[in-house]
Amino acid sequence: MELTTSALLGFRTRYETIFNQAFNVAESTIQKVAFVFNSGRVEQVVHRWLSGIGMPKEFLDERKIANLMTAGQTITNKLWENTVGVPRTALERDQYGVYDPFIARMGQLAKLHRDSLGYGLLSSMLSDTSIKAYDNIAFYGNHNTGRVTAAQFNNKSAAALGALSLQAGIAALRARRDNKGVPLAAAQARPLLVVPPSLEFVAAQLATLSFIVGTQPGSGASSATSQAAQQENVLKGTFDYIVVPWLATATEWHLTLVDPLYKPVILQIETEPEIMTPPQYFAEDWAKRDQFVVGSRALHNVAPGLPEMAYGSTGA
Repeated sequence: MELTTSALLGFRTRYETIFNQAFNVAESTIQKVAFVFNSGRVEQVVHRWLSGIGMPKEFLDERKIANLMTAGQTITNKLWENTVGVPRTALERDQYGVYDPFIARMGQLAKLHRDSLGYGLLSSMLSDTSIKAYDNIAFYGNHNTGRVTAAQFNNKSAAALGALSLQAGIAALRARRDNKGVPLAAAQARPLLVVPPSLEFVAAQLATLSFIVGTQPGSGASSATSQAAQQENVLKGTFDYIVVPWLATATEWHLTLVDPLYKPVILQIETEPEIMTPPQYFAEDWAKRDQFVVGSRALHNVAPGLPEMAYGSTGA
């Protein structure tokens, strides 16, 4: 094939179409646990809304102004890229279709990258106490400092996933208050369980079975346990669950409440992923490296959200 300007424009259109189709088909679920904030063309944003402001008060002599400058979460957007090169000879020999799966995969990964970051952060916070929440306390741990007694809580466990441990986690979330002691509006929201693939069927049993064999599914109870040991599953139909491959261990599990605002992770987006193709970009690669370069580009980042909206267990 003669690589005319028209032919190169056709390759550009082809790869952009493949990228965008794969991007749109890929299913991202991070919005279920992350508050999505569009920062606009701003590099860094301080999220002051994370600290509580208390309930409205009767106006007497003057307004009581809440200080929102004492706590917050600073997120700096990062630039992310993924790039592949298609040899010029492949285009000249009409072998360009061989590279279609690579372009499709690039589009898929551009969509899933935010899931990798968000769920990866959720997992990291369970093991890394240096990752702080807005109150400067480890996200998963004891949140007591600077809080009234009713607002103090511990959101970390080591219990294996089972009926009793899940009930305990849901009850703990229902009781959460903000750092001023005001009950969270999300207290009646539906629980959402996040598990790795290794716990998918344990989660499915807890979500769908009417009766459970043994007292703690997933803790070694034998399927040969007698009928007398079966217990009614009060959790059936009361919560949702998602299975994600981005968690670091096979035993950990996380719990939150589905709410549009109160979430355990913040996803900050400056620009959505886009595909970059010649002739606008990478002219040097075409001239010096004899290849047609296709790349993706995005600006976003994640950070801890509200620890009040998270309950996590190492499952150990």
